[in-house]
Amino acid sequence: MINPAAKEPSFDDPVFPIALLDLGEKFFERRNRKLSALYQRCCITPAQISRKDAHITGWQFRELFRACKEIAMPSPPLSVQLAEFVPITVPGGMFGLASFTAKNVKQALEVMTDFAYTVMPAYHFEVLSTGQQQHIILRPAMDFGDVQRELDESVCGYVLNLRLFAQLPDPPVRVSLRHEPLGNLADYEKQFAAKFYFSQNLLELVFEKHHLMQPLYTHNQSTFDQVYSSLRNTCDREQGSSTPTATRVRKLLGERLAVGMPLNIQALAETMNISERTLARRLHQEQSSFVDIKQQVSIDYAKFLLESSEQPICKIAQASGYTSDSNFSRAFKAVTGLTPKQFRSGS
Repeated sequence: MINPAAKEPSFDDPVFPIALLDLGEKFFERRNRKLSALYQRCCITPAQISRKDAHITGWQFRELFRACKEIAMPSPPLSVQLAEFVPITVPGGMFGLASFTAKNVKQALEVMTDFAYTVMPAYHFEVLSTGQQQHIILRPAMDFGDVQRELDESVCGYVLNLRLFAQLPDPPVRVSLRHEPLGNLADYEKQFAAKFYFSQNLLELVFEKHHLMQPLYTHNQSTFDQVYSSLRNTCDREQGSSTPTATRVRKLLGERLAVGMPLNIQALAETMNISERTLARRLHQEQSSFVDIKQQVSIDYAKFLLESSEQPICKIAQASGYTSDSNFSRAFKAVTGLTPKQFRSGS
């Protein structure tokens, strides 16, 4: 589900990590171009150059990407060229360290998606499990215009850096992109060791169940525990609260929905080791309710199935926790303003 902590950023906001400037600098150096041209193009300040400022704005990041595109070789695609030399731990910091000291691929993906908004606020990251697969869905939160396609590919490429930290046996991770290929398909698949599909409805990466349990070569439990705790505490302070009960409920409901388990408050309260009354009270204090969260989780899952599969709507209704097609259609339209059929057709 969409991280509730994620906010709609402005291109004027300094919300992108300064490590992304490293990316532009290294690419300019590789192409034998003057860094002063990059700094002037992107209005990089002396404090940013010296790294006294830890962030760049959305506008600066977009201009940086445009500048890289302009000096790139005609082929392979820009995302492949960047991946050839960009440090594998970019954007680094606690986020990168927690990601790559995790126990296994599943835990690393959880870190990436839970905290991605701290380093790549240009997207909302969603996680949906279908039992045998885990889908990492990226929904753009900002419009990068003429470099949106290249950015989509590059952000997916960052997630695929996991291939350097764990063995990912065949069948490979699948990447779906909404645009047509920007170069030779073989260049993408050779660089990222993944299967690429273009002109798709969703921007997503799909990990198979056998990928998720693969251990990371760089796992260090004590380092992970320390860094993860620090990362969580920092994010909680910035958000002004600890992890909301509603967030935990969304995650648990999503997990249960994916494997066909009941979505009732009794079962969920038992899983959380609290009473139904306590769970309801905590949600009420957060100005939420179990019924509202359950409906949103079910509709989000239905939207995913409508976008990513050809299953008949009656099957999607059942998979989303509805026993009646008519109830499903009414609920879906109440939330989205469209019937399931209209949503699927892009009306």
